[in-house]
Amino acid sequence: MSIVVNVEIDWGKEIIKKIYSILQKHVEITKKEYGCEEFTFSIDVNNPNIIRATELWTNMNVLEDHFKTKYWEYFNSIMEKYPPKNIIVNTYNVEKIKHPLD
Repeated sequence: MSIVVNVEIDWGKEIIKKIYSILQKHVEITKKEYGCEEFTFSIDVNNPNIIRATELWTNMNVLEDHFKTKYWEYFNSIMEKYPPKNIIVNTYNVEKIKHPLD
């Protein structure tokens, strides 16, 4: 069963602008990790202070391995340097099914 992680990070527009290239690099590197099927950041169109992350991993073990990488250590240091005002993380076990419009 796959793992989906949805993250809402309230960094504020100024911080997002400051770390935008770091966010791009984080996506680029994370997508190359074994077991990462999808990893994206997006800015909430209704609240541009919010970054949303959507992640899809093949299983919980590879997600746990993600947090052991050197790049995660670096990204975590960025989060410590620019602490979000709020962060919400939701993690789900999912099974891919056919969409009604397919």
